[in-house]
Amino acid sequence: MSALDRANAYTMRILSIIQPYMVEVAYFTFFLARHMSLPLFQEYVESEIYKQHHINGTPSQLEETFIESSDQYENAHRETTLTVLSLQIAEGLPAVISVLILGAVSDRTGRRKILLWMPSLGSLVFSLVYIFIMYTGWTLDGLFMASAVRGLSGSMTAFLAGSTYFGVKAVDKSKISSRLALQEFLNGAAYAIANLMVGYWVKDHGFLQPFWFMFILSAIALLISVFLVVEVKVDNNITVNNNRYNSENCCIDTFRPMARFFKCCSDRKLIKVWLAILAFQTYAIVHIGQLNTLVLYLSGPPYAWPSTEIGLYLCVMMLVAAIGTFVVPPVLRRHFSDTTITFAGFCSKAVGTLWIAVIKNETVLYFAILLLVLELLPFPMLRSIVSKGIQTEDQGSLFALMHCGESVTYFLAPLLFQAIYADTFRQFSGTVFVISCICLFAPVLLVVGIRYLEMNQPMEYQPMEGESEMATANDTTTTVTQQEEQQPISVIQVNTERV
Repeated sequence: MSALDRANAYTMRILSIIQPYMVEVAYFTFFLARHMSLPLFQEYVESEIYKQHHINGTPSQLEETFIESSDQYENAHRETTLTVLSLQIAEGLPAVISVLILGAVSDRTGRRKILLWMPSLGSLVFSLVYIFIMYTGWTLDGLFMASAVRGLSGSMTAFLAGSTYFGVKAVDKSKISSRLALQEFLNGAAYAIANLMVGYWVKDHGFLQPFWFMFILSAIALLISVFLVVEVKVDNNITVNNNRYNSENCCIDTFRPMARFFKCCSDRKLIKVWLAILAFQTYAIVHIGQLNTLVLYLSGPPYAWPSTEIGLYLCVMMLVAAIGTFVVPPVLRRHFSDTTITFAGFCSKAVGTLWIAVIKNETVLYFAILLLVLELLPFPMLRSIVSKGIQTEDQGSLFALMHCGESVTYFLAPLLFQAIYADTFRQFSGTVFVISCICLFAPVLLVVGIRYLEMNQPMEYQPMEGESEMATANDTTTTVTQQEEQQPISVIQVNTERV
């Protein structure tokens, strides 16, 4: 064998090893661009609106040197807040619909990569529009167009649904939670790096370079999603069942299977799936709302931290939580089930949040970072529970349904928690965090329901509702032996995980 042949064989062997993790590479680059865009576009909108109001300097500088212009600053700040909220709505609302469409289409066609490359393309166009505006001049209509395009592409919720699907299908069921924990680690690390990087980059070089870097990251995620991610091979019998609706109406054939998820009154497995989805969404509301309010909390009394110190604190907190999410699940899963590990994440969130609410010493406040080390654990654990409750051919639609609510959560949760903070901080600045701990009872009770179903489920196979509707004509004539070798997709096996 020549040296060239050996090099080629070695290269192919390396590619075969890293191929299953191409989704995670695209995941990290996509979310690094995504987490950079959040502070970037907010600061860019703020700077442009301040220029329109003839205001120079940061809010802290204005408080120190331009006290007489406080009314002018408040008007500019109010306009900035409304503009940012409007841009988030322009992205979030279309994303709710588009992610459901992409999920249904991916299941109908069997091409799940659309859940990856479509959001990456939207992120690329979003960056390109902002770059074009910086070269040509400020226009609010262009910003709304950028947000709407990213929303119509599915935004980050579609990418989350797609990456969850590929992550689940890449490993055995026993390793699903660990694989999803790896993705959550990459998400947290991307958040920490992006927020730390944007603050210093904008300060030293302005907005243009960071937006070009976002464009490059989005292009990398797009290329990996299109050319390097391999579609999951679906069993031929599943493909036949996936075409079980063959009317002349394409829309009905595409979206009718999704309606089956709502027929869960007598299906314990689907009830468990919905409890996990609701627990995921309620915990996301608490987590996202609290994270955004923490910026206001640390910038106000009694701390009054500068933005750089706040950014550093949030980066370290999220990085520690990401590391904890990556390291802990493989260890705990040897002795505990996914629901038990989820409870550990809830406890970590509650204790760390109360510590932030009660403690007023800056040095002691940093101990909350260690208390919150498991706060991201519920996200991969609840995704793992959902993935085990449905079969392969319907998981694209189900994960899209699971994540579509996040599009609304990302702008409603901060708005809700910041309103609570504004009304209560004069009496007790930590009230909003106490309320967020009380809100944690909602996901806790939902996971208790999941645990109850796991402990009391029948020790036999249970057909999902609608089995007769999904069965093909050939299924009615098969023998018992053939049914044992080739199970219908509507048959669900009992979960035998350890507690």
